Amino acid sequence: MSADHEATVRAFFGAWVERDPGRLTAFFAPDGTWSEANRDAAKGPDELRPVFELQTGFASDFSFEFKRLEVVGDTVFTERVDRFVINDTPMAVPVAGIFDFDGDGLIASWRDYYDWSLLEAQLLAAGVDLSGVDDI
Repeated sequence: MSADHEATVRAFFGAWVERDPGRLTAFFAPDGTWSEANRDAAKGPDELRPVFELQTGFASDFSFEFKRLEVVGDTVFTERVDRFVINDTPMAVPVAGIFDFDGDGLIASWRDYYDWSLLEAQLLAAGVDLSGVDDI
């Protein structure tokens, strides 16, 4: 199963590059969750899909540089640099991510950790209005 989990994580990030919220959502178990540094977790397809639509809608040119990707049982650890473009401004965010898989090989939980202040500075430099960011 471990090799499949690595392939699934790589395919998942391929769907980010394609900016396909439906495909991203399909990688998750029915009660799967995603949480990241500054947001509450989204759970299940009804919460996950709108978050993916938002994320893939405001940015473009996604790419992911894996520094490390390790599989331990049903868990995949990633150390990566996420790159994307907003308002013609390139962004680069170092991220540590953890994926837990269920028995069907679907993502049960995905947790991303990054330095919000680093991303925030890049977003402000790109002219992004962050006035409601705590409400997202």
